[in-house]
This record gives sequence, C-alpha cells and structure tokens, in this order.
Amino acid sequence: MSISINPGTGPVAEATEANAATNITVFGDDLRKAGLDVRDCTRKPDDDYGDGRFAFQLAMADGRTIEIQMPGLPIERVRFMSQDGQNIWNFPRLYVDGSSYVWEFALSVCEDD
Repeated sequence: MSISINPGTGPVAEATEANAATNITVFGDDLRKAGLDVRDCTRKPDDDYGDGRFAFQLAMADGRTIEIQMPGLPIERVRFMSQDGQNIWNFPRLYVDGSSYVWEFALSVCEDD
C-alpha cells in the first residue's frame, strides 16, 4: 500500500532541461503579470535536485532571490492554473526555496511578505 501525502513531489520522468528553461520563462512572465518585478533568471545546474527538476535563481527588483526547481516537462503538463479540464493530481510540483507547490500557488509564494 502506498500513500502519497504531497502528490506531484516525486521524480519527473522524461524531463528535459530545455523544457525547464521554457517553463521558467513562462513562470517569470506570470510573475510579471502579477505585478512582481523579476530582474534576472540564472540557471544553477549545481543545485539541481536530480529528479527531473532543474534549478533556477530569480533575482527580484526588491533585492530578494528565489530558488525555483522547475520540472522539465512540456509547459501544458506543468502549468496548473485551476483551468477547466486540469486535474491537480496530474501536475508535478515546483519547489520554491525548498517547499513544493503546484504552479498556481508557487506564483503567490513568490510575492513579497
């Protein structure tokens, strides 16, 4: 018997760095649409979790840096936004500064307290 407490936190099969790079660009665009000023995004390969997630560091205009571990699947399989037809159970989680969230909630976690 297997019980999953945080579905979507496990390894991401068939992930690629190219998909993760596309995804982090869209993530940054979504943050900007939400009014957050992302100044720079840097790939941090030494910080990869090694499970199909790829490390990026976002530099924010307010001086904060945010580490994102981005799943390397095609964007439509990662960008959960509570849209019709999306089932949260089918989406891998991103890690934001070490904690896991689906895309929609990862965006809000990046807001300044």
